Amino acid sequence: MSSRRISHLVAIIFLTALTSAQTTTALTPNKVGLGKVLSGALGGEIFDFDVDQNGTDGILDDAATLPDGTLKSAIETFDISAGKITKVVKTVYSPTSDTELVTLGIRGADIGFVDEQRVHIGGGRVTRNDIFDLLNPASGNQITGTWTLPESKGALLWALAPNQSSSTQVAMVFRELNHNDIPFLYVTDLATNTIINTIKLPQFEDDYLLLLAQDSATNEAITNIDSAPGGPAPINVVINLTTGKSRQFSGFNNGFYGAGAINGLAVDSSTGILCTTTSLNSQVEFYKLSTGSGVWAQLPGTTDTDELDAGWQVTADSVHHLFLVGQPTSSTGGNSAIYVYDEKGNLKETINGFSFGNEFFAGALNIAINPNLRVGWVNGPSFNQLQQFFY
Repeated sequence: MSSRRISHLVAIIFLTALTSAQTTTALTPNKVGLGKVLSGALGGEIFDFDVDQNGTDGILDDAATLPDGTLKSAIETFDISAGKITKVVKTVYSPTSDTELVTLGIRGADIGFVDEQRVHIGGGRVTRNDIFDLLNPASGNQITGTWTLPESKGALLWALAPNQSSSTQVAMVFRELNHNDIPFLYVTDLATNTIINTIKLPQFEDDYLLLLAQDSATNEAITNIDSAPGGPAPINVVINLTTGKSRQFSGFNNGFYGAGAINGLAVDSSTGILCTTTSLNSQVEFYKLSTGSGVWAQLPGTTDTDELDAGWQVTADSVHHLFLVGQPTSSTGGNSAIYVYDEKGNLKETINGFSFGNEFFAGALNIAINPNLRVGWVNGPSFNQLQQFFY
């Protein structure tokens, strides 16, 4: 098992005890559906990836175990049109599998973010001393600098909020493993390596799941508090990134068992609409962030007592005001599906033929899109591949 898997699993256990400069041919797909399949240069596991929403470049991590047990990991860039690796940007060898390169994607104006995870497990403690590399721009295919996280030793960078609409305002969340598991938000300018604000989040009795989204228009971050089966509705938490003040509103809690956990969460900053997916009722929710009012939709072919067919990852298309929802176990045919909704909860497209349900931890599912080209990439069909699609 790779160090990134170990670090995430140990963390969970521990916490509970500018347009791209790259030139390529624009995509002009004739129909909705699947496209090319991409494998990394190492042929290893691809855990995370992203694409430039305003260009044609992408970034991925790639990890393979060599015959002698050494973990070899790499950060690679790829062409989202050709579906081919452009360059292996950085490679790390780890005989003990305690160091691994992981990307948290592209943020701001085509800035690639890389976490060189340095994990030590011993004596019932998890020690981290990560290095954070930046590719600015990602299309330049090289490391150009680093990002400095205050008190980075012993800290776990948990989530980097998706945001390519603002080049200087990115929200960060991580768990400080040596400081009573207290979550923080760091508001930063990645391009200048500047911390703008540090916000200590309130404690929510271990119910803080730390999914994270960002509304760049209102300068707010959004996370959530989950609900237990049959319990109260999940709660959406909105945090002002300037003042640090937070407000909450309850989500829908439909179904015999209630809504359960929030599996996915995304925001369209151009309209202030939040979209979530919930685990126990296979539903998708759409909320107006300013008021908390909203509507919900039942995933096609499901009932409000279905958990197996629940949606997971949600990705916002802020150009066409759509949300793409990934369903690891398809309820409409084939292995896995992506559903495209408008912001009023109307289903616009159903795309079947994917296979990401049985190969991955569902929570690791990622959907990365270029809205202008209406092209996306998603995990599958195997653990070491990415699947292109059009919507």
